[in-house]
Amino acid sequence: MIEIDIAPRHKHGLILTNPVLNAAGTLGFSHEYRGLVDPRCLGAFVTNPLTFRPRTPARPPNVVATADGVLVHTGLPNPGVSAALRHWDREWRRLGVPVIAHLAATSPGETARSLALFERANGVSGIELGLRDDVEPAQASQLVREALGGQPLIVRLPLARAAELAPTMAQTGADALTVGAPPRGAAVVAGDEAGRSVAGRLYGPGQFEAALKAVAAVAALELGLPLIGAGGLYRLEDVRAMLAAGAVAVQVDAAAWTRPGLLAEWATALGAAK
Repeated sequence: MIEIDIAPRHKHGLILTNPVLNAAGTLGFSHEYRGLVDPRCLGAFVTNPLTFRPRTPARPPNVVATADGVLVHTGLPNPGVSAALRHWDREWRRLGVPVIAHLAATSPGETARSLALFERANGVSGIELGLRDDVEPAQASQLVREALGGQPLIVRLPLARAAELAPTMAQTGADALTVGAPPRGAAVVAGDEAGRSVAGRLYGPGQFEAALKAVAAVAALELGLPLIGAGGLYRLEDVRAMLAAGAVAVQVDAAAWTRPGLLAEWATALGAAK
């Protein structure tokens, strides 16, 4: 069994026993995929996105099939950080792997209040802070500063701006970087008489090439931070390519919906399954 420390600069570190993680938004908050995915096969379990205040689901239509995948607009439905911890913190502690809570960065104040709650949690091993696609570097720095001081902090960068934002995140104090959040797009709902369109995030194998290039570009900056590669991973060869490009771990998104068994298969193939 290997050990991968994705937060070597943090006083406590964050050790993975294999490089395969789920991406935020793919496996729910705890046991929603019970019977399909055993969380113990993962290097760490990443929760669905959380916000300081509760959010309700986006109104349909919110899913559109694309030529090579799917476009999804969820609205980030969640009960809010406080309620999530009351409901799932004990389950996370018993899950058998590190739990990384994904926090959608809304404002510096809400980020700080969320982190104060996370610091009292027993089942959260790390925080992944998701930045908006249009965030300015100064805003991103302020958000990261508000998230420091507790659990190890991973910053998820917008894929198209990963190389632009990564140096600032490293200087501000991030412990690791996820490269990156799925790109945004829009598509017309097929057969919809009103001609409605959906704007959301794009998932599918067509995202892999851009994700691989982004990981390689950030790795070339030699920032000294562990990188987690994400986007369009559908084959074991994709995972190996991402690791060869400079990532120490990967996050699997839409492939986990269509073939959830891939997570355990890939962990086993990489020689680190539990």
